[in-house]
Amino acid sequence: MKILDKSKHKHGRLHRRVGMTLTALVAAVSMSFAPAAAMADMNGYDISNWQCGIDIANTQADFVVIGTTWGTGQVYNNCLVSGVNTDANRMIAQAQASGKKFGLYHYAMGGNPEARFFYANTLNYWRHGIVALDWEMDDNPAWGDWDWVRRFMSECERLSGGVRPLLYTGPVAGTIPQDIRDRYGLWI
Repeated sequence: MKILDKSKHKHGRLHRRVGMTLTALVAAVSMSFAPAAAMADMNGYDISNWQCGIDIANTQADFVVIGTTWGTGQVYNNCLVSGVNTDANRMIAQAQASGKKFGLYHYAMGGNPEARFFYANTLNYWRHGIVALDWEMDDNPAWGDWDWVRRFMSECERLSGGVRPLLYTGPVAGTIPQDIRDRYGLWI
């Protein structure tokens, strides 16, 4: 991951504790998690740029999913410099050292070539943790454009040699086209 520092852009994301069951992730990320009993609960945290400096090892999380990139380099905020979370390497290393599973996500801002930006800045992690596209309305003029999502996901899959990201989004699940659900999986 490329490391830089500066701050300016307000994104409005607050720390969100994510409680999910392993079975909700198994189909899309089974290679990332060790086998566990069906219906085993895992506690996870969505760690965004608003949690710079968080002590991952001392959280109650079984896994963390870290926001690593935003847009294509135009975002400065907290530990984001040129759209890259400058604290992500430390967070991932801390997760690994403490035995927690990890993932990474890209916050979509509806531009191009965001998939290449995400992959180029995180490629060392792609076969070690889950990857996801954070698809939200805020700061995203492409919101609602499912073809944009398809292109992003397809390009990530192509660049990585077959790794399929999850689609991470809010309560719009009913509007997500079936082909995206089937091919990439969801994190709601």
